[in-house]
Amino acid sequence: VRQPTNTRLIGLRIPLVIHGLIRPEALGKALDRRELKGKDPGGVLLWLSEGFGEPPVLFDAVAMERTGRNLESLSRRSGYLNAKCSAVVDSIAPQRVAVSYQINTGPLWKVASLDWALDGSGVDTTGLTNILGMRIGDAFDADLLEHGRSSLAKSLKSHGFAGLDETYITFEADTLEGHDHGVNLTLIIRPFRREEGGAVIPHRRARFREVEWAYSDSIAGQFLRPEFMDHLIAIESGMRYNERAIEDTYRRLVELPGIARVEIPGTLQAGEGNEDYFDVRVKLIQRARFGLSTSLDFTRTDARYGPVAKLTWTDRNVSGRGDVFDCSISGGITSTQPLSYANENLIPNSGTWSVEAHYSTLGIPPFPLSSLRPSNAARSDFTGLWSRESRPEYLRRSYGFKVGFHFIENQTRNSKFYVDLLEFTYTQITLMADFEAWLTNEDNPFIQDRFKDYASVLSRIGWRSNWQSSPHLFGLIDSNVEWTGWGLEALADPLGLPQNEMGQWMLANVPFTQFVRWEGFWTWNALSDKSEDLSWHGRCMMGVGATGENYPLLPFDRAFYSGGVNGMRGWSARQLGPGFSSSAVYGDEAVVVKGLGDLKLECNVEVRQKITEALELAWFMDFGNVWILKNEQQGALSEDVAFSWKSFGLSSGLGVRLDFDFFLLRLDGGLR
Repeated sequence: VRQPTNTRLIGLRIPLVIHGLIRPEALGKALDRRELKGKDPGGVLLWLSEGFGEPPVLFDAVAMERTGRNLESLSRRSGYLNAKCSAVVDSIAPQRVAVSYQINTGPLWKVASLDWALDGSGVDTTGLTNILGMRIGDAFDADLLEHGRSSLAKSLKSHGFAGLDETYITFEADTLEGHDHGVNLTLIIRPFRREEGGAVIPHRRARFREVEWAYSDSIAGQFLRPEFMDHLIAIESGMRYNERAIEDTYRRLVELPGIARVEIPGTLQAGEGNEDYFDVRVKLIQRARFGLSTSLDFTRTDARYGPVAKLTWTDRNVSGRGDVFDCSISGGITSTQPLSYANENLIPNSGTWSVEAHYSTLGIPPFPLSSLRPSNAARSDFTGLWSRESRPEYLRRSYGFKVGFHFIENQTRNSKFYVDLLEFTYTQITLMADFEAWLTNEDNPFIQDRFKDYASVLSRIGWRSNWQSSPHLFGLIDSNVEWTGWGLEALADPLGLPQNEMGQWMLANVPFTQFVRWEGFWTWNALSDKSEDLSWHGRCMMGVGATGENYPLLPFDRAFYSGGVNGMRGWSARQLGPGFSSSAVYGDEAVVVKGLGDLKLECNVEVRQKITEALELAWFMDFGNVWILKNEQQGALSEDVAFSWKSFGLSSGLGVRLDFDFFLLRLDGGLR
């Protein structure tokens, strides 16, 4: 459509009204001032007038005719070869018109026969029908023909025909002799060349011959070791030419932290026999080995809000193994939702500091690279972390170390497995006087055990994968399970670990946690096939944790919570649940930590309407809560905090998103 109508917003043409509020004289003066300062056109007035605002669409008869021809052409490309389109103009009000396009598609033409014209091309018909993806009886769709031609050329290249591209492949369609609106289709693959005398030179298969690699001299740095280059380069001398091998080589190399760009030029040379040769030279352009970066995060996913700054130093190629080492320091002042019912102050009330060192390398030591598939892109990770968090209720210090690896399970879906072989965490919690008095007054082990020093030796397995059922419906699946304490409990007696007065086994002078915890979510995105500015999005998330005898509760930082900007948006973070519990129900006699649970179930649905390039509106609905699993320490409140369909929370509301490319501002308002 060459001339769309002015945009409606909530049933009204608000962008058009906003445009009319900006005086052209004021806008012109503002642009002149920017020009005198040497600036490009821009500013608030221009954004209000041309960005959020929208100039009036003036009726243009030529644009109307072009739209009719476009609709007619699109119909014919889809197989309606007799389609006709006409436009009707109706003056419905002063200064306004309505244009209706009437399309008479006529009959749908279909493929009646499919033949091949391959003489002299050097290509046989084996498997070509399956690659083309078109069958007799299918609609005569020009877009499907173009897609089939592209797929056929790519497949032939991957079978050794290095010089055969789409320009050699054409279709011939005969509709004159077709009965019942059938099209006789012929696929033609032309030969490589024709001599002046008429002799035909067919396409010939090729093999890789010389495979070399070299570095750019622009940046001096640590080079990759030869054995790692051999592992990453999928092209081998003597193998049949395969374009997929070139693509795999490019992808593996460009994913390395120390590589900025990869160039893989090649030359095709005639061979003496029935095959040609293809010589390849892989050129690597390196990044600067050392780097320093900063970031600023304003919204956290763990119920904390406020600026947290981060400074990271990076060595992008430590020892020539495709490895990277980075060290980060972060700190900030945040607003944290209080845990006790006695304090509701949300002014900046917390401070956080952390130091993290991370090392990542190709492969999975001690296994040699030769035992791993290059397509899996396996990498090992070693992480050390120290963090300090000061909150109104307590001061928490954590020390941790983690070793694990990850690899690609399915490249097409970008499906990855993450394995943390060992994660050691030691956490010290110093309670503030007011919060300690509140805990003492509650005299409830179910609450008190959430805030004790603890140690854990944890293992984790995770899996993440994209999924797609059509170009308009796709999403992500993520699942992980972690466990700790079970092996230590079995070895505690043989190792001679001490016990405290409660009978708990001790590690580093504190009880070690014992739990198994699973968390997963499934997201989907549905794009409208009628409007590119309308889309539907959703997420379903579930988590559950079960504890052992040595530490009967999930630690505070491993429990689940609900509410907040990334959950149930009708509630602030940790203001919903567990179950029916809330400060309004229990007042000053609460016997649970509000918003924390061992079981979580949540679903979110959102409809988004794009208004301009920067502005997007959304309607959303959230459904979920957290609950407490059965535990002897929860006492008489087990029925109120246990899972029940009646205790699900529901919130719905509207949201606005302002996307300025370099940051996104999101404002949601939900009714509970």
